[in-house]
Amino acid sequence: MNQIETFRSPSNALALQRLTLFLRLITVGIALAIGIIPAHSETIHLTIRCWDGDDNIPPIYAAARRFEKAHPGIEVKVETITSDYQQKLLANVAAGIAPDVVHMDPGNIEKFAIRHALLPLDNFIAKSHFDIGAFYKNLVDAHVYGGKLYVLPRDIAPISPIYYNKQLFREAHIPYPDGKWTWDFKERPELKEHDFLWVIHRLTKMDGKKAVRWGYAPGWQDLLWEQFALSTGGRWADNYLHPMKVQYDDPKVMKAIQFEADLELKNNWIPTATALDKDMQSSAKQAFAQQKVAMFQSGIWEVPFLRKELIPGKPGYFDWDIAMPPAYKDGTLHTTTGGSGYAIMSSTKHPWEAWELTMWMGGAEGEYDLAATGMAQPAIKRLSETGPWIPGPDSPPEEQTPHNRIMMDTSAPLVVFGPYGSEWSEASDFATRQFSQIWDGTATAEQIIPKANREAQERLTYLRQETDRPPFNWVLGSIVALGIFSLLAAWVYVPEFRVKRSLKQRRENRTAYLFVMPWLLGLLLFTAGPMLLSLLMSFADWDIIQPAKWRGLENFREAFVVDPRFWSSLQVTVVYTVVAVPLGLMTSLALALLLNVKVRGIPFWRTCYYLPSVASGVAASLIWKRLFMPDGGLINSVIYGVNGKGNFLGLASLLHPLATSNGQVNWLGNEHLALPALTLMSLWGSGGGMIILLAGLQGVPTHFYEAATLDGANAWHKFRRITIPLISPTLFFCLLTGFIGTFQSFTNALLMTDGGPNDSTMFFALHMWKSGLLALRMGYASALAWILFFVVLAFTFVQLRMSKWVYYEGG
Repeated sequence: MNQIETFRSPSNALALQRLTLFLRLITVGIALAIGIIPAHSETIHLTIRCWDGDDNIPPIYAAARRFEKAHPGIEVKVETITSDYQQKLLANVAAGIAPDVVHMDPGNIEKFAIRHALLPLDNFIAKSHFDIGAFYKNLVDAHVYGGKLYVLPRDIAPISPIYYNKQLFREAHIPYPDGKWTWDFKERPELKEHDFLWVIHRLTKMDGKKAVRWGYAPGWQDLLWEQFALSTGGRWADNYLHPMKVQYDDPKVMKAIQFEADLELKNNWIPTATALDKDMQSSAKQAFAQQKVAMFQSGIWEVPFLRKELIPGKPGYFDWDIAMPPAYKDGTLHTTTGGSGYAIMSSTKHPWEAWELTMWMGGAEGEYDLAATGMAQPAIKRLSETGPWIPGPDSPPEEQTPHNRIMMDTSAPLVVFGPYGSEWSEASDFATRQFSQIWDGTATAEQIIPKANREAQERLTYLRQETDRPPFNWVLGSIVALGIFSLLAAWVYVPEFRVKRSLKQRRENRTAYLFVMPWLLGLLLFTAGPMLLSLLMSFADWDIIQPAKWRGLENFREAFVVDPRFWSSLQVTVVYTVVAVPLGLMTSLALALLLNVKVRGIPFWRTCYYLPSVASGVAASLIWKRLFMPDGGLINSVIYGVNGKGNFLGLASLLHPLATSNGQVNWLGNEHLALPALTLMSLWGSGGGMIILLAGLQGVPTHFYEAATLDGANAWHKFRRITIPLISPTLFFCLLTGFIGTFQSFTNALLMTDGGPNDSTMFFALHMWKSGLLALRMGYASALAWILFFVVLAFTFVQLRMSKWVYYEGG
């Protein structure tokens, strides 16, 4: 067979075809890569993130799927984050991995807009001829910052609906609310059902001096006084969208705050914030469902919960509806409000497609399904006036209640947005943190608010100062950081270079360094590196998103001179440490002595006492929060008995000056008891020290005790002259590490009190965390971290200098 015939054989011909196809594919691929041949349409991936919970997510997913069908080249991923939404979104922005479209509310627009993280929507609206006029105008205006619209509204949420129990109204022979009732600062019996105070008084059920059912409960502590203040013309800020002046000392605001406190503490017609639970936002609706309150006020988002709890035909069901809140006696009515929408992140790679998604989800397509859930009032006015938001005769039975949902459209023009602003929340917190004394009856509004308002105004003025600062010089900063690191390395290793070693020793050293290299790299990357960065940032103004600016020593000056919370938090931390550490050490030593015996079952008890020290700090905090509850908590149940009239070991009499109106103490709500309560809780972890001290006790030679017994020493003499000296190194170790660890206390205060009441549990680490992650002042937080480092270093140095009492055998 010649060469031509061989080449033309079937097997070789097939190979040639495959080779030709392969070369063509390579050629086409190269052409596509360099742009000679235009690529066919590729799928665009968009991500939308929202904070909606389980009740709202299904309609959002459904709207996203319909959007994909209407836009075949786009795929949408729906993400939901229900906790710490804004903080996590800011972290995503800083890391450059933000989603394309995000859920946003008026209170957080400025935070993102000033960092250029959002795209203005005005040009998109103009190009697409989108009808923004169909939305509630006041809701649209609330989403404007700097003259630009950054958020397409999705829903409006007036905090106006009063949920009422029709059954209890019938039993009290009171007509259902028709929206015509009013209120004044005193009860007006002659108006009967048209007077709000008369109604809640009639609906309150008392057992002696204790309310077993309240007439009304606000969804959270500040809801009622804010409504009262707004309706009487009071304002606690000069400009609610861009506040420059704090006005809690407005006489109308102070009167409204004191009035709510009186309704709770004197009249007992409204539950205190702790009578139901510390978190009123979740418990007020539960108390309503359990008929512990006849009415409660919150947003329309409570409807899905009540529909699930109150099912016709099931035990506990009662008929309910919603009504307009009462106006002031002159007919004026204003309420606070929520509201949200969708914004486009500036980092999106597909801005127009992101706008199409935003327009779909925030338009009629997206709002229609949300309206059917009864949880979100549409931002488009015509959708708030028709079904499925307004139930009709053909609406499914589960969507019929509440019947009076049209009142939400009536409420929308009456709402007041704000106050908002990047600095407002931090500044106003300086005032509202002191209101706890008003709510527990230990002080009046006139005694507390003027001073609190001055502190808040000073803080707002300082935070609002606009100073042009030069950018942070990272080259110089890197040189300084490298110099510091070099000095530290030289301090550690230079003395070693003077030591002469043999060749074998040098080889062993190199081998040893290879073995510890992973640890050294971890130390450099995850400890030394961040520490040096925080040192540099302590001289900068940095929010982790925008470029850092040079601030010099201003962060440290602010801490020592300007920030009043610096000294108070440092004082709280020092007091807590000085009390909790020795108390915990004594408890650990007592447990170690108790368990340092050889009896049957002792390992079981050692395990029982040790386990709490390794349990989650979050779990422990939640457990102790329940134990410290003023009503129904185990600790108060022991002190006061189940009927509330006991006096265990005379503690009830001792604590009586600090008791609330119900005669029992509020451990976490009283500024004089909150820190002692956390100190008591700290004993929960004494098992960790117990194990260490137990090891020390078992290292004491028994012949010392035997010799002492022969000499006639009693148990106390043995403990004082033998046990304490021989375990003193162990005691000193526990004392030293206890001080260092307690200075960094954070978790228990965050979860149990959030630093309150009135900053009585505001630990230094918690203040540092709030400054850095909540206020986005990472430079200032870095300065606080270094101050804490030197404070702990100073305490440690003092303890080391005073450690002459420690006995080191052989020393």
